[in-house]
Amino acid sequence: MANLFDEEQGQYLRMNALKYLEKPPEIQREDDPFITNGSLAITYILVETVEQYKADQGLKFQPSYVHQVFRSTNEIYGYKDLKITIHVTALGLKPYIKISYSEQTEDADDLNESFNKVYEAGFLSSEEQFIQALEEEQNQEPLGDLIEEYGDFKIYKCQMAITNGFVQFKPFLQAFLLVLIDGVQYPGDENEWVYLTLYEKCVFIGLTTVFKFNIGWNKQRHRLSQMLFLPQYQRKGHGSRMLKTVYKLGLEDDKCLQITLEDPSEDFQVMRDITDSKILHEHFKDILPNKIINSIQEIGDMPKDKLFEIMKKTKLHAYQIKRAYSIYQYAFVNKKSSKLMTEFARYLLKEHQKPYIRKKNILVRFEDGSSLDPKQMHLLELKEKEDRNIIAEESLGDELCLFELIATKLRKDKVI
Repeated sequence: MANLFDEEQGQYLRMNALKYLEKPPEIQREDDPFITNGSLAITYILVETVEQYKADQGLKFQPSYVHQVFRSTNEIYGYKDLKITIHVTALGLKPYIKISYSEQTEDADDLNESFNKVYEAGFLSSEEQFIQALEEEQNQEPLGDLIEEYGDFKIYKCQMAITNGFVQFKPFLQAFLLVLIDGVQYPGDENEWVYLTLYEKCVFIGLTTVFKFNIGWNKQRHRLSQMLFLPQYQRKGHGSRMLKTVYKLGLEDDKCLQITLEDPSEDFQVMRDITDSKILHEHFKDILPNKIINSIQEIGDMPKDKLFEIMKKTKLHAYQIKRAYSIYQYAFVNKKSSKLMTEFARYLLKEHQKPYIRKKNILVRFEDGSSLDPKQMHLLELKEKEDRNIIAEESLGDELCLFELIATKLRKDKVI
């Protein structure tokens, strides 16, 4: 392997780590006044009281992903000066939609049809209905069991067959999933789904979903499926709080054997890595590097007996524990040594390949049921190995950027 690290690359990592996850701003097209960027045209306003509504106050934000509602380009066609305001009751998330525009073409997009996709349970059709809904919620509390509280924030646990009123509430939750998570898949109606809602006092600000897979022997695997927060509450520490609550529920459940996550995004992976790294530091500090790594022999996996001990005590997957351990190694490895950094890159490359390695006993068959002969199988295995190497090497630079970002955060929090 060529030298994968030099001082120029190190400077790149340090300069780009903190801005690595930034999302480019939305822009409005100027060439056609009848084509509107949906993310800019729509404003959500969460309202607590009638007084707030009449004063045009409340928690305001714009959707992140409207291509799942309108066109794949995020655009709405056929309206000039289009503005869409969706007032939502802060507790029960009941919507009231106001639409205004100066001109409309004959073939304009059908906005009612689009919003029917978002709100399967319907939406309030008049200002009077919205005001009535606000008044009814004044003496109500969030649904579910209060399981965690910090400051003005409370986390509630809900399940379909257990929580009264949740069947009616779920479609309004799904509406937020659709515009705040790209490629969203709605949770099912099985009672194995657990919904954790986050409120600031009585204002909804976030949601996490967990599915309990039955894996036999009266045991389950808890998989965190989705997590969202309203834009104003993102990167404020609520994700880590939610994740720790998911971990706590798993640890308290005797049936839970393991806690996993479903295809995390890059920014979620960073939050998860930081949280898990802090857990390792808090409970297993004795096995972590605490001084500069100057030799190749110090780079590698943690002892297997310690790995199994941590898996048992945390119920985290082995791969994630080893990943957090690698982050500590990255933080302490002597980055002035290109030889050491190249060896560390080799180690990461090996770890990257593991998710792509298939079990050797899987037989590849054609549609007619015939098996590949040994020579064909060998060629296929060589091709798969080459593909894994390409995938791993292409992602290695991104991984080092993420590791630098996480290590910077851990230093700031005085964990390392």
